[in-house]
Amino acid sequence: MSSPQNQISSLTDAVGRLIDAYTSMKARNRELQEKLDAAEEALIEARQANSHNHNTSTPTPAAPALSASELDALVEEIDSCIALLKT
Repeated sequence: MSSPQNQISSLTDAVGRLIDAYTSMKARNRELQEKLDAAEEALIEARQANSHNHNTSTPTPAAPALSASELDALVEEIDSCIALLKT
């Protein structure tokens, strides 16, 4: 059976090792959290850049204006279509 002094010494050593392990794990956690934060920021930036690239719309070319005679012909055709629908 070990003496109380030996038991206290063993417990003190074990507590010291636990404190060292805790300190090491805390530092590693801080490093990993910094890497995670940087990765999340990079992901947000990549998503924004990707969203910006995909959201650019291509403007449709302007249709040439109809002349007065073409517009009259179109109106007449629409009128004849409506007349056919009514019969």
